[in-house]
Amino acid sequence: MDAQRELSEFERVLPPDLLALLERRDSGAAILRELMERYPPAVVCGATPEQRVWELSGLFFKAQNRFYESLSVFSGLYDQMLRGQRQADKRVHKGMPLVWISDLFRIIGWLVHAKRHLMLTLCEDAIADKGVIKPEGGVYFRAVWLYGLPEAKLVEYGQKAYDISQTDDVLGRYPEWVLQELDREWITELPSPAEALAFTANHQYMQHLTDQLGDGSGKTLELLADYIVSCMPGCRTMRRRKSGSTDYDLVCSVEGFDVDFRSELGRYFVCECKDWSEPADFTTLAKFCRVLDSTKSRFGILFSKNGITGTGRTTHAAREQLKVFQDRGMIIIVVDESDLRRVASGTSFISLLRAKYTAVRLDLVSGAVEQ
Repeated sequence: MDAQRELSEFERVLPPDLLALLERRDSGAAILRELMERYPPAVVCGATPEQRVWELSGLFFKAQNRFYESLSVFSGLYDQMLRGQRQADKRVHKGMPLVWISDLFRIIGWLVHAKRHLMLTLCEDAIADKGVIKPEGGVYFRAVWLYGLPEAKLVEYGQKAYDISQTDDVLGRYPEWVLQELDREWITELPSPAEALAFTANHQYMQHLTDQLGDGSGKTLELLADYIVSCMPGCRTMRRRKSGSTDYDLVCSVEGFDVDFRSELGRYFVCECKDWSEPADFTTLAKFCRVLDSTKSRFGILFSKNGITGTGRTTHAAREQLKVFQDRGMIIIVVDESDLRRVASGTSFISLLRAKYTAVRLDLVSGAVEQ
């Protein structure tokens, strides 16, 4: 459908009071507020007239070259549909907002974000069509024509995404989880300077995982850590890998950065996950240091539900955290449950990481670093 037909339909189906909002300078924010209040989750989960109004609102701003406002509208629809599937306790197909979000990121030059959201769309379509990516659908031509993904790989991803979704009824409702379980060969773009510091993630998915912490397996924290770190543009992750002597919870590689604080992290870094009822102690930190030594890494993240011992007093594990940098030039930052909940509520993990990195590197007192 061309832009003129979309505009004609938009003027025909949008309620008059919403049309009037378009005359305001803040029409993007005003329309989104009205859509959120007027159309609850239940009425936008499916090809309903209400969902179409929401879609046309986003397309209106896209046609006006107001891409960031269009992104906000489609992101709001995606959030509302996620709420709808949670309330209904069943999967809702969410491909439409995701594919428009991908297109918008591509237009503004955020190619890493664009590719990720296209892959999320692929997961959604694969689940809906039982492993088949239809050539006439929106994913096929974008993936093959625009991103050069071989058709054979596209077909393989479609079948694998569907198969993965069938292994867990709840997690399978989140395309982010399905994408985590695929390989990382689809990541071929380097982040642009404009998107390098942007952190875009599914907060409802993170909240769901955070609420499951303490399940005793440790796998949920590893999954959450993997997702958060992978949402940093240019960060490639590998979960649950083994060497001849060590089990790695999370191995990360940084690609494409030369100027911000991440240039000091090195090519690879390792994450350790401790979903324990007590803070991680000195011994845990010392063992993690040896893991970093064995991989020649100078940076690591300890995801510990209850932090580390000695926090606030610079004793025990907290003291070792500082000494490791002062003696060996190795930085370990600690991310606890309160940090994870802040990220799930909207805090940028990149900003949080930068603040913690700076605090350890400069031995700053608590609260001395602004995010």
